[in-house]
Parts: sequence; structure tokens; C-alpha cells
Amino acid sequence: MQQAALRYPSSGKLIGDWRQGERIAQSGVGKQFTDDLNRPAGGSCYNCHQLSKQELSFGTIGPSLYQFGKLRGSSEAIQKYAYGKIYNAEAFAACSNMPRFGHNGVLTEEQITHLVALLLDPESPVNK
Repeated sequence: MQQAALRYPSSGKLIGDWRQGERIAQSGVGKQFTDDLNRPAGGSCYNCHQLSKQELSFGTIGPSLYQFGKLRGSSEAIQKYAYGKIYNAEAFAACSNMPRFGHNGVLTEEQITHLVALLLDPESPVNK
């Protein structure tokens, strides 16, 4: 049922810029009553996941994503999985603790493509 709720970018492009993805992953801004509604929300990914070896502090609620792309590659299937998981985590696990960033409108399609790039690009800190 949740798989049907996945919405991939109309452009067909699933990978953006990992540098922008890093900024989004580190940003905790968004959807709080004190936040500027005109400022894009962040993903706060480090609150739950390890993304790079250089991070000294990170959450452990979610799995480590360090070397995500290095271990899995960057095939179209992996791109779609990573995008879909960020867009609507419940499409892959009904009881996921991960927020449904795209489904709930927290992050835009473009922001999610940047996070996919962070996970898959060999030059990103995730895969170093």
C-alpha cells in the first residue's frame, strides 16, 4: 500500500549534488514553531545515523550509513531504493522509525536527490 504512495521526481533524475546533501543532512531546521517558514527544512540525518567516519557524534536509532554507496554501488535500483526510503520509509518497513520526509512534505524532491547523492557519490564523505 505504501509503495503506491512513492513519488519519484518527474525529471527522472534521482541523484543531485552530494555537497548540498551534506548541508541538508546536517541541518536540523524545519517544521518547528520557531523556524522561518520560508527557509528550507533540513533532514537532521546525523541525529539518527552515522554518515561519515569524521563525525564525532551521531545518533544510533537508525543504522550506520557510512560507506552506503561503496558497499551497495549506485545502480538505478539502489538509487530508487535510497530515494524511496527517504521519501517514504514506511514503503519499505511498516514500523519504520524514519520520518517520511517526502510523503509528509518536509523535504522537496530536489533535496531528496541531494541526499541520495550524499549516500551514493564516491566523492562524498559517506563513501571515503
